[in-house]
Amino acid sequence: MTASLSALAKAAGLAEHWTDAHQRARVVAPDTLRALLRAMDLPADSDADIRDSHERLASARGAAQLPAMLVGIAGGMLKVPPSCAGRYEISAAHARPLAGETTPDAAGQPEIALPTVPGYYTLALRAGATLLAVAPASAPTPSQLLGEPRPRAWGLAVQVYSLRRASDDPVHATQGHGDFGALRELAASAGAAGADALAISPVHAMFAADPEQYSPYSPSSRLFLNTLYADPAAVLGDRPVRAALARMGPLAQQALHALDKQDLIDWPQTARARQRLLRELHRDFERTATPQQRQALQAFRAAGGQSLHDHALFEALHEHLGRMPGAPRAWTAWADGLRDPRSAEVRDFAQAQAAELDFHIFAQWLAAVSLSQAQQTARRAGMRVGLIADLAIGASPAGSHAWSHQADLVRHAGVGAPPDIYNPQGQAWGLTALSPQALRQSGYAAFLALLRAGLAHAGGLRIDHILGMARLWLIPKGAPASDGAYLRYPLRTLLRLTALEAWRHQALVIGENLGTVPEGFDDTLRDHGLLGMDVLWFMRDAAGPRRAAGFVAPEAWPAPAAAMTTTHDLPTLAGWWRGRDLDWRSGLGLLGADEREADLRAQRQADRECLWQAVRDHARLPPDTPAPAQAPSASLLAFVAATPCPLALVPLEDATGAIDQPNLPGADSRHPNWRQRQPLAAADCLKDPAVRERLAPLRSLRGRKP
Repeated sequence: MTASLSALAKAAGLAEHWTDAHQRARVVAPDTLRALLRAMDLPADSDADIRDSHERLASARGAAQLPAMLVGIAGGMLKVPPSCAGRYEISAAHARPLAGETTPDAAGQPEIALPTVPGYYTLALRAGATLLAVAPASAPTPSQLLGEPRPRAWGLAVQVYSLRRASDDPVHATQGHGDFGALRELAASAGAAGADALAISPVHAMFAADPEQYSPYSPSSRLFLNTLYADPAAVLGDRPVRAALARMGPLAQQALHALDKQDLIDWPQTARARQRLLRELHRDFERTATPQQRQALQAFRAAGGQSLHDHALFEALHEHLGRMPGAPRAWTAWADGLRDPRSAEVRDFAQAQAAELDFHIFAQWLAAVSLSQAQQTARRAGMRVGLIADLAIGASPAGSHAWSHQADLVRHAGVGAPPDIYNPQGQAWGLTALSPQALRQSGYAAFLALLRAGLAHAGGLRIDHILGMARLWLIPKGAPASDGAYLRYPLRTLLRLTALEAWRHQALVIGENLGTVPEGFDDTLRDHGLLGMDVLWFMRDAAGPRRAAGFVAPEAWPAPAAAMTTTHDLPTLAGWWRGRDLDWRSGLGLLGADEREADLRAQRQADRECLWQAVRDHARLPPDTPAPAQAPSASLLAFVAATPCPLALVPLEDATGAIDQPNLPGADSRHPNWRQRQPLAAADCLKDPAVRERLAPLRSLRGRKP
């Protein structure tokens, strides 16, 4: 059975053989392959199972089968199944119909000539009709978007929740954590300072009934927004918000004010207070709303369709089941069962809870309009890109998307990463994975929906772990992270669709390509017009052991990338220089079995000297200039600013001199992951003398002037 199991795994896209971070050849255990195949609805527990699964795969992917979508490049030729030879017609609302006869390629397979204008078309063939996606040769390039042949722009990267607003008026305060109002104020300030982009942390929908779940990279749904980030006054006006706060009473207002003054976010307390305010606003909406506001909400509801309805229904169910005896056990049991969202039981509940569903749709509308206003402000402030949204790699298996779009996902398996140098046990992220088979059968509808949701209110999109478009490390439910396998995806098809959506939105796309990158992957991103990420900590010379490896000079950094000092998962400039990340890892017991704290600190000292040597050489300082005791942030930012990358992104933590990183992977609650707030108000932080000094190299070396 081993040979047939291997053949089925290969046909399903599972890689039985892989190479680890130490360049050692590894083989996936047969039991792991069987578990993953079961998760993909391809049982392989017996010879009969394997034959049946093979037959179903072959039937779905037969050469004569007309796919739900064909994807090609504008102006090029596209192969079609042999049964489609003959006359064809291409039509779309935005273009004149095209008709012709297929022509055989060198191997005799029929081809059609594609339109020269990118877009979505209907393709009618002898064998039937299908959707045709005509992609541009590449996504819009920085040169095209920024209007310069060799652009060198800059921007900030910000954790939205960390922002503050300066106002003491509770109507315009951040009320415990950052929101889209604070983001709007930062966009205006950054645009005035000459920035062209503002990359934000994921703002996907979380769990309204469970504020203990607040990691932005483990959302309930990537199709919708975190309603806690809504800025109601910017949408409804001050008067309704002031009236709602008054009904909540002075004690509630005092509690919100106290929460807003804290250095760390109390997510449960803040979320409950904000939810209460949103509910007060919803109860009064019909009485206080203008006709234009009612029409806008109705249009939003109609545009959201079934997916928006299902998300609101999920939120209502979650809230209802959370109040039942035995909660959260009742909710956990229900979510694990993934009851049919179209069942009579669920339909009856939706009818009985119509007002609750309406509230969640209302809250989504407030959030969407608030985010749109932030992007509009960024563009009015002179930013040529504006907001760059962040698309997380997956969503929670107990969330809205996993419940309402079950057929799109690989059930009973999660996403993670295999063991590597930094994480010797591997990583289990507890996230869902899109099913490659379902993508093909649906015409990539689930993937396109995610892209469109991310680009709806932004000028760019950062795709987290873009390696997942080629392969994802899939882990059977309940298994350790090391017992997984890579699942292959149709990389070029997904990249072409990404380029098409970026073209339609005239948006910049950045792929987070850190980690072990397959050979040629970065070139493939570049060929499709996507930027990668060059991060200072990883820009090391390849020769020699890591301890002796120097840092790459700025002019040698790969150009088709966004240059960054760090990311949310890595140390800040100040923290790395001081070894703050090592303090945390040691204190929390996060060191690997073969790691000794003394060795790590000695290595960090050597790395500091290597980095300072590179900075000193670049700045043409005397060779005996000693490394400073504190992080030379302005010099380090000047080093990154000097790269040929078209865009440099500075995390706000590095601009303000923060020592702790937003997230320490693998840490428990003792590290304040996703809870730290900026010390300065969003509207004022870039005016602070110390911040201005750190950002001065970016402003002088890059982009437009204020």
